[in-house]
Amino acid sequence: MIVDPVKNVFIADDELRDTQVKVFREIVRDHGNQPAWDVLWEKSVTPWDLGDGEPQPGLKEFMQSSRGKDITASLLNAATAEKPARALVPGCGRGYDAAYLASLGFKTWGSDLSPTAIEVANLWAQSLPMLSDPNHKLAGNLSYHVQDFFKFDVPDDGFSLVYDYTFFCAIPPELRETWGKRMTKIIRPGGYLVALVFPIDGPRNTGPPFSISVELEQGSLNKAGEDAWELIQNEAPSKFAPGREGRERLCVWKRK
Repeated sequence: MIVDPVKNVFIADDELRDTQVKVFREIVRDHGNQPAWDVLWEKSVTPWDLGDGEPQPGLKEFMQSSRGKDITASLLNAATAEKPARALVPGCGRGYDAAYLASLGFKTWGSDLSPTAIEVANLWAQSLPMLSDPNHKLAGNLSYHVQDFFKFDVPDDGFSLVYDYTFFCAIPPELRETWGKRMTKIIRPGGYLVALVFPIDGPRNTGPPFSISVELEQGSLNKAGEDAWELIQNEAPSKFAPGREGRERLCVWKRK
């Protein structure tokens, strides 16, 4: 089952998904990596978006695990008004994952290069009744920003947690080292990078999305110094989106 990004309904048609990916790559080729993302959202060519309003199953499974709960509790308990527990979701798209992290208590920024994506995210968030409930954790904790991950102004105290899903695989390979150095800069010591590594499709040079691996992300982080990160979890999630079984690893790195 996949989603027709125009009709926003689930359909069982691998051919449509493959066509969407083909069009996606043609737009990136014709417009260049950065401006292409807004064109993709304007044309509703978003094959990565399931359109169901739910966080990624692998993320939710981890955050509800004992380790995920311990990490959340430790970060929130250490937070102060001057130094809140901030979370960042780069390439957030419609913002489902960002909203989920905000509902756990993190001061969450969903960011995307595409103004259209952020407009769509804000419209979706406005439909959530809990957003207007001052007693709900989501209220006051969620915001969406048009941002370039590699250039935006980072808060002085950085982020407690960054969640990467379909972001690393979307950037040009020549930016992977810069991605690793940027993650090391924006995540404060003691913070965490949670990555749902996808798609793990083995040798394949075409993209985006590019086929990636845990080793590629680890190697990119190591460019900032091999003693900067500790990989504390590397597991295949038992819950996953349709069509993604066996193509994901849930990894957690702790910033030293």
